Amino acid sequence: MAALAIMLSLGSCNKSTPNEQINTDSTQSLVTNQLARGINLSNWFNDFSDKTQFSNRFNNNHFNQIKSAGFTYIRLPIGPSVLSGPNNIADIQPANLALVNQAVQQILNSGLAVVIEMHAFGPNFEARLAIDPLARSSFRQFWKNLANQFKQYDTSKLFFEIWNEPHIGASQLVAGIDKNWWAPFQEQIIQSIREATPNHFIIATAENFSNWFDLIQLTPSTQKNIIYTFHLYDPFTFTHQSADWLGLPYSGIRFLPYPGNAQNVATLAANATLAAVKNQIEFYGRQQFGADSLNKIIQQVYNWSIQKKVTVICNEFGVHKKFAPPDSRLRFLSDAKTMLEKYKIPWAIWDYDDSFGLTSYTSAVRTGIPVWDDGVLNALGLK
Repeated sequence: MAALAIMLSLGSCNKSTPNEQINTDSTQSLVTNQLARGINLSNWFNDFSDKTQFSNRFNNNHFNQIKSAGFTYIRLPIGPSVLSGPNNIADIQPANLALVNQAVQQILNSGLAVVIEMHAFGPNFEARLAIDPLARSSFRQFWKNLANQFKQYDTSKLFFEIWNEPHIGASQLVAGIDKNWWAPFQEQIIQSIREATPNHFIIATAENFSNWFDLIQLTPSTQKNIIYTFHLYDPFTFTHQSADWLGLPYSGIRFLPYPGNAQNVATLAANATLAAVKNQIEFYGRQQFGADSLNKIIQQVYNWSIQKKVTVICNEFGVHKKFAPPDSRLRFLSDAKTMLEKYKIPWAIWDYDDSFGLTSYTSAVRTGIPVWDDGVLNALGLK
């Protein structure tokens, strides 16, 4: 509660600009401590999640396990179809709201902070926002309503994240819509949340899948207590090898090492039966992507944050583990974590128990408490 008092004092007494407020020692320290090391619960309240498990998919035992491992917060992805009304986006479904609120309370009671994050499955909802002024207005009202529901929670423990990986413009999925649609709309949502709660931290991002390059082109909001996030999946060929949902060439790549170079991928490229897979593997080898490459990326994000006087976090990084060589996966996670912490950028891993997961279950059914991959925890400097 002392941290909350500090923030309230800053909000009422500090005469500096909002962007300077976010980088004062007290607020910067609060964000760095609470959001230092996070983990995503990727399949609980998503659009495709099992609704019968909304009340019991995870429980206090899971949260205590996460806390004991050294994590400081949980990022809670929530699909729009779970909370927003089927007929009017601004409406909030009360039964599901109660279950999300129950989850938030349990997470907070375990000593972890929580990020409430809107995370759509598929492009349809975002496409509607991009082209329909009424949908945008309704989504702003939805966020104001949602913030009103959760504003009673400590501003140092609960955070609002507007949207996961906006990309309709970058992917050219809607005629006439480019990446520039997102930033002004995001600012409007920030204003709507501020109408409900003046002091909660809001996590914002850039178009084009929350990538680092587009983030550092962004003009920050003038509102106070705005945090900016980026996702770190570079080199994408490595982190998303064998990702079936992406299709070729990524779905056809297996056993790709990290770091990569032309020599250590030559055999994989030669044995590839599809030209698209062969070309992608060879491209990855030519990149020669390693720890130095990660350092250059994260340093640019850090420099932007200093120049713009804003706080930056990385709330997704990880490796699709199905066919990734385990030792390479550990090296990447260790390098990413090391470089993020080198520049004092808080982070969150993707994810707890799904296809990028840090845990595994003792049976084919997800029941009971999963078992940590100790190698991954060690790579992340935990436990």
